[in-house]
Amino acid sequence: MRKILSILLVLGMLMTLGMAGLAEEMTDVGTPRNETLIVESQTPTDVPGQFNSYMMGTQMGFGIHQLMSAHLWEMDTVSGEQFGEVAEGMPESNEDFTEHIVKIRQGIKWSDGEDLNADDVVFTFNMIMDNPGIGVSGYANTVFASVEKVDDYTVKFVTNESFPRLALRFGVTVWGTDYRIVPEHIYSQVEDVTQFPDSEPVVAGPYTVMDYDPNGQWILYQLREDWQQSTLGVVNGTDMEPAAKYVWFRVLGDDTTRQMAMINNEIDVLCEVTPEMLDVMVAQNPNIACWYAEYPYATSDDPCSKGLAFSQGQGAPYDNKDFRWGVALAMNFDEISMSIFDGVGRASVFPIITATSAGQDAYYEPLIPWLEEFELDLGDGTTVKPFDFEYATRMAANLGIEGTEEELIEMFGIGCWKYDPEAATKLFQKAGLELRDDGWYFNDEPFVLNLTYLAETEQQAGRGVQAAYDQLQKFGFTCNIFSESSSTWTANDSTGNYYIAGYWPTQFITRDIYGAISQYDADLITPLGETGIGGNGMRWNNERATEIIHELAQISPDSDEAYELGLEFVKVAIEDMPFIGFHSGVKFVPTNSTVWEGYPCADNPYNGPWWWWSCFKYIIPHLTPVAA
Repeated sequence: MRKILSILLVLGMLMTLGMAGLAEEMTDVGTPRNETLIVESQTPTDVPGQFNSYMMGTQMGFGIHQLMSAHLWEMDTVSGEQFGEVAEGMPESNEDFTEHIVKIRQGIKWSDGEDLNADDVVFTFNMIMDNPGIGVSGYANTVFASVEKVDDYTVKFVTNESFPRLALRFGVTVWGTDYRIVPEHIYSQVEDVTQFPDSEPVVAGPYTVMDYDPNGQWILYQLREDWQQSTLGVVNGTDMEPAAKYVWFRVLGDDTTRQMAMINNEIDVLCEVTPEMLDVMVAQNPNIACWYAEYPYATSDDPCSKGLAFSQGQGAPYDNKDFRWGVALAMNFDEISMSIFDGVGRASVFPIITATSAGQDAYYEPLIPWLEEFELDLGDGTTVKPFDFEYATRMAANLGIEGTEEELIEMFGIGCWKYDPEAATKLFQKAGLELRDDGWYFNDEPFVLNLTYLAETEQQAGRGVQAAYDQLQKFGFTCNIFSESSSTWTANDSTGNYYIAGYWPTQFITRDIYGAISQYDADLITPLGETGIGGNGMRWNNERATEIIHELAQISPDSDEAYELGLEFVKVAIEDMPFIGFHSGVKFVPTNSTVWEGYPCADNPYNGPWWWWSCFKYIIPHLTPVAA
């Protein structure tokens, strides 16, 4: 008994010393470790010291839009509901949605003590519209006739035509927004705001810049002494003071360096990793975890599904829906799923709308009766029903996963497109391809499929393209596959300079899907090689889809009519298949609870694990030091 007590006493002393050591430990940037939340930034900045969101090249995901920026509206990623941040609430619109009154929250102060009020909001929007060098200037001018101050805390937005989605278009819905409020008393003194680095930013968010690396590898943020008067304090209340006095965003380097930093407790939050990386880290540090403590570990609710996009501006056969459907049925989705993340992920096979949990409830499951009857004309007098409803059951059996039908559908989705080589062959032939002894031909020339993906980052998308390459090779196509740098990849997306690529042009965050589909307005299509307006790099040109987009633009997003039009749009998209979805955004986002705890997870889903989204500042107050 005495020996056991002695052992317990020693263990207690070691734990006490460990906690004391933690309290005394300092970071490499000179801040107390137990007051410093260390977060990974995925990429360095080429312009260290540049914090102006309206200047080209500013790396907004480096903590800038998460900790300092001010947005009119933010997003609750759990409920899918927007809420006012700088705005006091949602817009009050007239009957035809051409005039919108926005009340500004009172009590928010800039970090230099000046009030944030209507002057700042009016100045920001007119600054955007008056500066063609700001990327969103053109679009803002198509929407707004004027943005005017009514009084110190009231702004009137007048739109050129009916515009019922002011908050959805000019507030945050997913990652962030391009419309961030700036301090009028600072920016009005600048001759050219697009050339103003703003190296000592005055901000409305809860953190200010304390220091940064001149080589662009890290930024250190410090909690404002008057954080109660920041957007976080005024919106969230002052009951939950952030325990993180400092937030250090760091670029870590290659995957091995990232793993070792996490294992050694040198980082608290990583961005996306692969399941193989997670396995290594968890095996060596029991404080590392993901969204789920067990299988499937990752969350499947990132709103951007991954799959194959077709650049229809390339012409035939890519602009032929029979060709695109042929590709869908030529691939074995079970094998693709295993190749990407060993079967982890919710099937998200609809072309535009992602199967997040909310998206599955709102659009996938209600369309099951329609999918049961949906058929494709194979061109030879026969048809095929292409949807496979057995995917979830089959994957669970293959992986040894048990659960109710509802649980398996939540985990694996409602189904996938069938693997049907015979139907695929007929669809390719219907699209004008010819199968000869030595392979596929088009216009009497050997036909080659070129597939591209983004190198290094976005592992899910890249692995999906590689899996598709294997499947299409197996089917009999001659294929090439290329990886591209970030800059080339981004440019090719907007200009349509690809054939089949692993882009992610889909989303789902709110029941009203106008924000997710408006970019597919065919009236916005530009010629191949020019930057696409609105983001339709695929150049998908569908007359009925465009009509629905125009109809939705004129009606309330909360109406039953808007939802019914949304359902019709999804049916049109499925029939035309501009994009073949694989899975919703599957995110293995590790956290380390050695120093900090309280991260959002499946057991405590107060937010999603989106450190790179602007909503991160609303996660921080929930995090507390383990030593406390």
